[in-house]
Amino acid sequence: MINFGFPQDIKLPDDVQFVPYQKGLREGVDIAVIFDETIANPNGPDLAFLRYEPGAYVPGHVHMGFETVLVLNGDYIENGQVFTAGNFIVRAPGTCHSMASKGGCTILASRYIPVKQLTEGWVDEGKNINSDYEAHA
Repeated sequence: MINFGFPQDIKLPDDVQFVPYQKGLREGVDIAVIFDETIANPNGPDLAFLRYEPGAYVPGHVHMGFETVLVLNGDYIENGQVFTAGNFIVRAPGTCHSMASKGGCTILASRYIPVKQLTEGWVDEGKNINSDYEAHA
């Protein structure tokens, strides 16, 4: 993780168009796609802004390729670790994680190959333990 040390949260322009993202699986998460090559190639990359409402949660999944995340504002939680504005995260292929936000956040995320979805649950060192995340107990 690299911390760019933003002096304040980054606010996106009002004209960025968000839509619900994977309803039923990623409740409380909206997406604004910048580009998505998976339409032409199922193993292609994508880049998007993701906005998490307070209490939003994403079940565990495995990344088949690299993923990068830049936290623009709020609290972004991966496997129980809290990241804030200016944190830049790089995940290697094979990384397994779940994500959440207690107070809401916006991130810029890029995946180089789509993910493989796992069972529901908060991922912590390879174990699903829902009870550790209060908003989704």
